[in-house]
Parts: sequence; structure tokens; C-alpha cells
Amino acid sequence: MLDTLFENVDDAATVQVTQKSTKRRRSQKRPKPRKYPRDKDIALWLKSNAPLSFQQLADLRYCLYHRCGRADFTVNKRDEDEFTLTGRQSSVRIINNQARHYLLWRLRLLGRRKKWIGALPRTKASLRRLQSAEWPA
Repeated sequence: MLDTLFENVDDAATVQVTQKSTKRRRSQKRPKPRKYPRDKDIALWLKSNAPLSFQQLADLRYCLYHRCGRADFTVNKRDEDEFTLTGRQSSVRIINNQARHYLLWRLRLLGRRKKWIGALPRTKASLRRLQSAEWPA
């Protein structure tokens, strides 16, 4: 019994014990990865392709609602919900309805900031409304 006890002690003495270093490793400063790739970053796309007039805003919103090209903006469909919207400077890939609604929301905020909300686009129906409002019968 004592022989087996001493054999285990000898085995335990030969085992090497290593301790983890308490020093922290210096990590290299790496640039933070973008939240979204360049072709999916809606805010970045909107900075360089923001509408410059109310008519461009109307055209862009038309493209997003109907998923077809109009004026300065073109749409290339990929799937039922996924499409690529190309503006003056670059293009952005809209991957689902949530991204499309986000862009529409940002455009609505932009229109409010520039006081374009309430302005009427150049359509035959809007001209008739203007004429009927100016000349009451």
C-alpha cells in the first residue's frame, strides 16, 4: 500500500506545472470593420446620392416603391425583395424590405429638413389640384 502511494508521489513530482502569464498581450491597432460592406451601407450611399430637388426625391421614392428605374436612378432586380439601386455617384444593394423601408424613412426625414414635405410633384393630377384650388368655381 505504501509502495503504491510513493509511486503516485513520484509521478506527481515529474509533472511540470506551468502558470499563465499575468501580462496582457498588446494587440495591434486594427481599423474597426465597417458595420456593413460599402455596397450595403445605406447611410453612406445617401450621403453621396441624396436628392438635390423635390423632383429627384419623388423619383427616388418612386423607384423604391415600384422597384423600377426613373430619371437619375436605375434599379436592377435580383430577387423578389433584393435589388440594386444606382444613383448619380454609386449603387447600393437593397437586400430586404426592412432596408427599403429604412431608406424611405431617411428620405422622408431629408424631405422634412429641406421643407419639401407638402410640395406636389409635377404630375397631371397635381396640376389639376393646383388649378382647382386657385380658381374656385
